[in-house]
Amino acid sequence: MSDPNGKNDPPKGNDAMDKSSFASILAGVQRMRDEYEPKSSNQQETASTSTAPQRPTPPARPAPARPRIERPVVVPRTRVERTGVSRSATPSGTSPSPTPDNASTRNIRQNQQVQSHSAIQVANSQKGNPLLSQSLMKTQSWQYNGLILSDYYINPLIQILFLSLKYHKLHPEYIWTRLKRLNKGSTVVGDVSKNDRALRILLVVVDIDSHQESLRKLADICIKHDLSLVLAWSFEEAGNYVAFCKQLELSTSKVNSTIKGVKKDDYHSCLVDTLTSIKSVNKTDVVNLLANCKSFKNIVIQNSQGNGKQMGNIQGLGTKKLNNMKSVFSEPFIYNKDYNQIS
Repeated sequence: MSDPNGKNDPPKGNDAMDKSSFASILAGVQRMRDEYEPKSSNQQETASTSTAPQRPTPPARPAPARPRIERPVVVPRTRVERTGVSRSATPSGTSPSPTPDNASTRNIRQNQQVQSHSAIQVANSQKGNPLLSQSLMKTQSWQYNGLILSDYYINPLIQILFLSLKYHKLHPEYIWTRLKRLNKGSTVVGDVSKNDRALRILLVVVDIDSHQESLRKLADICIKHDLSLVLAWSFEEAGNYVAFCKQLELSTSKVNSTIKGVKKDDYHSCLVDTLTSIKSVNKTDVVNLLANCKSFKNIVIQNSQGNGKQMGNIQGLGTKKLNNMKSVFSEPFIYNKDYNQIS
């Protein structure tokens, strides 16, 4: 303010400092809001018209260095938040590389799952082969496939190369060309993975007389290239092998159970297994013993009493079998136990 004499009253230091500092704070906050939280043009005009007449913005001048005045600036906090968002978005946007554990588990699962075609895949080079028309292949579904590298593709675990000794005598380089193309078990073009569980078979038809030397060389090739050599003496037999491979490709569990057999746990089966373990005693003898003695206890008692004379009338049991049974029944039940110390 100015007095009538034309002199300006000097403003108080505290009032001038508070007004300028508060205005600078408002201006800084407004700039930050405009930068990080932009408003619509109507709201900005309304805010400018409402605040302009009340608190005019003084000329820009450096704000005093006060820690209390610098606190409202939230730029570092906003930067930290943005950095956190970018860090969280980076792993979600980019595909993380699988760990070795996940990759090995995925490979094991792929190896365990065998994806098979419904029909045997036959290479185009096998057109006109008598194997396809003179064997069980006539009843087996098959189709030509130009993408396979083996001659007969059963599934990823069974791959068959076909060779005739007569053709091999004329073209000995043919087998080397096929082995190079097979590439150690990769049967599909573009298949880079190597499956060590694959059974690679070299099916050879022996249709010449002097075949010993040729088979010896082929056996050497199979050993060095991890192939199983299967010999057929006619095209019909060779075709039957291919058809049986397709029929039995998913019956591994059945084959194992057939070889091992099913162990029965009923009383009669256990008794038969026990008594037939005695030398020269067969299942027929066990049936006759049970028919006369009714139980295992009676068999042991009658065999031990009177030198087994009570069992001499049973059909099929002679002196030798009765003596073998008695020697087994009289042996200690536990070999490393001293029965003399038992009172």
